[in-house]
Amino acid sequence: MTSSPSCRVTALGLMPLALLGALAGCGGVGSDVGNDIGQAVGDGVVCGVRNCTESSTLNLDEISPRFTASQAAGDSAVQVRGNLGKSANLLTTVLMAPNERLSASIDGSPEVTMDNPDGKRYDYTAQLPAASALPVVQVVFTRAGVRHVSQVTMPPAFTVLQPMGTPLMTRGGLALPVRLSLATVGTASATAVGSCTRADGSRFTTTGTALGVRADGVVGGGYRLEPATVDDALNAASRSQNNDDPRTSAVARCDLTIVWTSTALGSTPATMNRHGVLRGERSASHLLSYDARP
Repeated sequence: MTSSPSCRVTALGLMPLALLGALAGCGGVGSDVGNDIGQAVGDGVVCGVRNCTESSTLNLDEISPRFTASQAAGDSAVQVRGNLGKSANLLTTVLMAPNERLSASIDGSPEVTMDNPDGKRYDYTAQLPAASALPVVQVVFTRAGVRHVSQVTMPPAFTVLQPMGTPLMTRGGLALPVRLSLATVGTASATAVGSCTRADGSRFTTTGTALGVRADGVVGGGYRLEPATVDDALNAASRSQNNDDPRTSAVARCDLTIVWTSTALGSTPATMNRHGVLRGERSASHLLSYDARP
């Protein structure tokens, strides 16, 4: 079926997100072409948000490696994830050229080329089997045959000694004591992952809400979770999930996983931008039920 001239003109005058639907309605686009247009529009939206920049337009000292090597308690591998950025601008993603490469290794093992799961050069990952107590991870950016190496020594692995099971925290109750198998004091942070119900019955999820924690200064690996601090953090996450509406109903109850993370900062190559970073993270977790109801 052939589309009319007026239909073509109308479609071409629409914004990109509406263009595909208009063309389909006019009957002038096949499924393959439609998919291609939809993909192009989607890529444009992502790059609009991430401010995509081709690495070929940048000097090496403008490119920042931004990677994290992480391992959770019980896992046998270290996960390396991240991307290339521009200088200190956290909102810019640098897209590698075909003759450039990202690779990773652990404890001197052979390097593996990092995967690009999205296929769009936004983010890169690698999974590295780890057996040593303090693995040394390297991320290598290669340009014009020259290697630029970032390196980090992972912090010690640890577990959660206390609490066990799924403790209940109430808004008006006592602080929850936590004990990690760390000799250090105040070096771990905590985030909450899980689902919550508001007082009006609506629900939301949190995927990494930072919780203010208090270190127990006389006990290595000792911390406390304070109900008032947890409540403030969860309600802030709730509002952010509701367009920051100040009228958002208060959090009533949550089923959470509390993830404790110990972090070490590595080194990045002097040849690249000084705002680059390679972090090493070890984590362990426990469950928590939170009830804010009177």
